[in-house]
Amino acid sequence: MSRKSMTRTMILIALLSLAGLLTQSVALGVVIDTTAPTVSSVTPADGSKIYTNGSSTIYYQMGNSTPLTIRATYADEPGGSGVDPASVMVHLDGSNMLYDCPIQTDTEVACNATAADLFPGTHPVDIYVGDLEGNMTMHRTWVTVVQDSTAPTYANLSIPDGSTIYTSQLNSAGINDMSALRFDYDIVDGTDSSGVVPMSHVNESVPPGVAGAMIMNSSCVKTPDANNTTHYSCQVNRAKLLHLGDNTLAILLKDRVGNLSSDYTNLATHKHYTVVDDVAPVVSSLAADASTISASFNDRQPTGALSTQLAAGIDSGTAVVTVDGNPVGGCSASASGVSCATPSGLAPGVHAVAVSVNDNAGNTGTASGTLTIDPPPCVPGKPSLTLAKGSPSWASMDDYAARELSLPLTVSNVGADEASAVAITGATNTNGVVLITPTDIQLGAIAGGSAAVTTVKFSVPHGVAAFTASFTASASDGCGNSYGYPV
Repeated sequence: MSRKSMTRTMILIALLSLAGLLTQSVALGVVIDTTAPTVSSVTPADGSKIYTNGSSTIYYQMGNSTPLTIRATYADEPGGSGVDPASVMVHLDGSNMLYDCPIQTDTEVACNATAADLFPGTHPVDIYVGDLEGNMTMHRTWVTVVQDSTAPTYANLSIPDGSTIYTSQLNSAGINDMSALRFDYDIVDGTDSSGVVPMSHVNESVPPGVAGAMIMNSSCVKTPDANNTTHYSCQVNRAKLLHLGDNTLAILLKDRVGNLSSDYTNLATHKHYTVVDDVAPVVSSLAADASTISASFNDRQPTGALSTQLAAGIDSGTAVVTVDGNPVGGCSASASGVSCATPSGLAPGVHAVAVSVNDNAGNTGTASGTLTIDPPPCVPGKPSLTLAKGSPSWASMDDYAARELSLPLTVSNVGADEASAVAITGATNTNGVVLITPTDIQLGAIAGGSAAVTTVKFSVPHGVAAFTASFTASASDGCGNSYGYPV
């Protein structure tokens, strides 16, 4: 076969193959996309209210956005030609197309609107989406733009302006302890307003030029009333700037589109409160012995307070130390404590001790205790006792008839030291005479230079003209040592 014939044959085979493909395509049929994409969601949602301050940039709907962003999501039907991103458009009020669209894909779009686009009133929001076959859909929602140009205010402030606040009201360990000092107030805003920003209430920051502001930043915990969303309680016992004397309170309130009301720029509207220290100082570590009496002072800050300016301080000149109610002289006192020499000449035993001091606000702190003075050291020594016998006699006719003779005895302590537990312990007699008085006669303690008198009786038989009686005695010294006496 010639080269020319081979070429004609190959062309014929190629044409036949192409004819076969065309015949096959026609047999399968062509799929045509006639369905437009669908829009699944638009933000802001249909019927939403959008708040603006009317100035240009701040909007509020489900959160702050500057400028407001309109978002939509969409999709073509399964098996369709797919969304054409270039076809997506966002229109306001029918003909106003938004061009600032940072996101524009085959699944979502996000376009920014400005104040010129969103003037007060009701606006249609139209989302246009087309697919690659040119099918176009338009999804419309409606939003209402409300201009809120009025800043919120407050009413019914309690504690009232001009009140006195006592430091005893500030004792609280926890920052959320609502039983401590707090300010209550009602938020007043318009009937159709963007709402108050929760963390922009009482003294959110220190007023410029006002050094005495008593609440700073988050020291004030704002707790809304669950049953009244416009009523707030602000607990301030932990305020860093609270101090004794005159304190100022300035109010800062802000709504969600930036309208601001503040007392900061008008000193005449500041609220004034006088903080007074009514908590007594603490007197502690009282110690007393035979040489020194001492105690410590502390003018305490309120429990849990962050401020270090809520105690008046110790007035050391008011410190008083007493023993048994009598002031002690020669004491040395400071802001931290007092020390005194124990008065001399105190009798052995327990004595009452008290310490008191005032703070500079006139509150008095006290503490009490005891002081024990020991007796002087004991020196052992036998008491010097003597016995003197009086004149024997018949005390009565009955005694005479009964032959019972009385004999007075005087036991004298001729020494300087006390004799303790003095007792006549026994007697021996002659000529049949019998001691009928009990032999253990307790005379107790006899001081030095003193005496004790007692009487003993004898039974004297008839016919006895004389007899001899010998006595024994005992006593103790101040050290507890016992001694016997043949008398």
